[in-house]
Amino acid sequence: MRTLNVWNNAAVALICAVMMVFIISCYAGSRADHFNRLASNAESQAERVVASLGLKPGDTVADIGSGGGYFTVLMARAVGPKGTVYAVDIDAALLKHVDDLAKKEGFSNVTTVRATESGTGIPGRCVDMVFMRNVFHDLKGDSAYFIRLRSVLKAGGRVAVIDYRPETLLKRLFGHFIDEAEIVSLMKSAGYGVAERHTYLEEQSFNIFVPAAAGTGSGYL
Repeated sequence: MRTLNVWNNAAVALICAVMMVFIISCYAGSRADHFNRLASNAESQAERVVASLGLKPGDTVADIGSGGGYFTVLMARAVGPKGTVYAVDIDAALLKHVDDLAKKEGFSNVTTVRATESGTGIPGRCVDMVFMRNVFHDLKGDSAYFIRLRSVLKAGGRVAVIDYRPETLLKRLFGHFIDEAEIVSLMKSAGYGVAERHTYLEEQSFNIFVPAAAGTGSGYL
């Protein structure tokens, strides 16, 4: 009887574990789909954003905070089969979704990278463009992160930062915003200057930074 109870308990534990894995995978999938729906809506102007990055065939891009992978795939198309896009995220389930999406779309030039809170996990001096969309507000105040980030850039490498402005009421309620001047100030303290500023996104700021020695050094503000 005791043996039977042990087996029953083991069976229940196994069923619970399987159900938990299923729930987590469904949750990650629904989050990824949600992120991709937002990224693909008209307000995001995804195609125009990627065109503004000035990517060339053969470039290497780091999509930090890749989420559901919508922009990852667009950039993979832009850099072509000889280029590479690193999809970087701290969430392994989201990275699995990005990997599956890239394979489904026929892109073999996407590599997923599990990041930590303090680092990207990307090899040094290998990236032409770092792309950060709606991620910076989670890192605000951490100039050390962006100082370290310089080590992954090739000579002439750039960092594109897109994030919600505080004028957006819904984003203010959930804290998903950062003032553009704060972005520029933090990046300046980390040794970057503004190379390009794009103003066509209604709810977001969009700046491309370069290490200060290669740029203006002071930004536009």
